[in-house]
Amino acid sequence: MPKTMPAPAVDWTCARCEVNVSWMPDAERPELPATWIKDGEDLYCLACRRERAGEAALVGLDEASADARHKVETRARIDFEMNRRPDLQDSRIAKVCHTNIKAVQQSRVRLGMQSRRPA
Repeated sequence: MPKTMPAPAVDWTCARCEVNVSWMPDAERPELPATWIKDGEDLYCLACRRERAGEAALVGLDEASADARHKVETRARIDFEMNRRPDLQDSRIAKVCHTNIKAVQQSRVRLGMQSRRPA
């Protein structure tokens, strides 16, 4: 009879999206997954960290139009990602931030960063 491996235990759960991350029982576990953070008692995955950056930028913009709010939120997500990984290609940042390359390039200019194109 084949030996079955035990199911991995859930080691971390994102407080926002509830995604679970686990390692197999015999694997070395890090304190946190590489792209996660702990904020108080809560843990957040990278995707939720981006979204939280966008949401934080919206504070105080209650009267702004939906279009203006969308632009501010997108810019904040782009800025978060550029500050996290400034060497990442513009196309990759655009993809993970659900926007277009032009928006990323405009943010790089605004932040005084050199554009990163595929090699």
